[in-house]
Amino acid sequence: MGALTRTGALVGVAVAAAAVAGVLVLGRGSSASGPAPTAPLVVSATFDPPAVAFGDRVVAHVVVLLDRGSVRPATLRLSDDITPLTTLAAPATTTTSHGRLTVVSVAIAGACLTQNCVVAKGDAKLKLPHVAATVSARDGRTLHATVAWPLLDIHSGITAADLAPVKPPFRVDTTPAAPSYRLSPSTLAGLLDALAVVLVLAGVALGARQLAVVARRRRRDRPAGGELEQAIRLARLAEARPAPDRRRALALLARLLGTRERRLADAADDLAWSRGQPESAELAELVGEIEREVVS
Repeated sequence: MGALTRTGALVGVAVAAAAVAGVLVLGRGSSASGPAPTAPLVVSATFDPPAVAFGDRVVAHVVVLLDRGSVRPATLRLSDDITPLTTLAAPATTTTSHGRLTVVSVAIAGACLTQNCVVAKGDAKLKLPHVAATVSARDGRTLHATVAWPLLDIHSGITAADLAPVKPPFRVDTTPAAPSYRLSPSTLAGLLDALAVVLVLAGVALGARQLAVVARRRRRDRPAGGELEQAIRLARLAEARPAPDRRRALALLARLLGTRERRLADAADDLAWSRGQPESAELAELVGEIEREVVS
């Protein structure tokens, strides 16, 4: 059956080629104007070769015959999709004219590379979409023509011998060798665990050392004595400075004494914000009283 199909397809290709060649010969021999076409629009489609196997190259041919007296060849539009074949190159188009006859030939190189072309056994037939052509007639109409691609015979590349079960001989032992180690996995695991413990202890020690450094730095930067002792030292220094500095020293003493000695805090606040400038002697007297009653 496959041989008959291939023979029929070859005959079809030959007949189509002979028809076109006959038209061209008649066009040359009969008259300068050539023969009159039998129809305004005629389309044919063939494969070369008509039977392939997976991955083989095939050329899809589309031939369009146009009556130039009835249509405008420049308006020809073709839908010549060869899916599921895979296109290998851009379509090659040639156009020839003989009298009123215009022949448009399109050759599309492709290959069957999809799952549809995988034939496990025997033959299969691949069906493609129709070829559609449209062209504008000179009277304003749009003419349409469609033609079906012939069924493409797909041969299997697998023989019966390929499907027969075989047991390939092996010349070497295929059993994998027993694994060997320079260091046993259990010993390596123990060493890694010990290393992890050492790293943890080192991290803890490093963190403790850093905390001690920060604590020492804070103690070093902290002023000697408490805040009140520091304020008293500043007040002693302010005795020899201008009145604004004495006011600020008294205001600091008033703030720090507010929670410890209310009477002295009020005295420092009154002197700091008195209408007259606080004198050095008044500041010295108040600071001496604070030292006697609060600090000592």
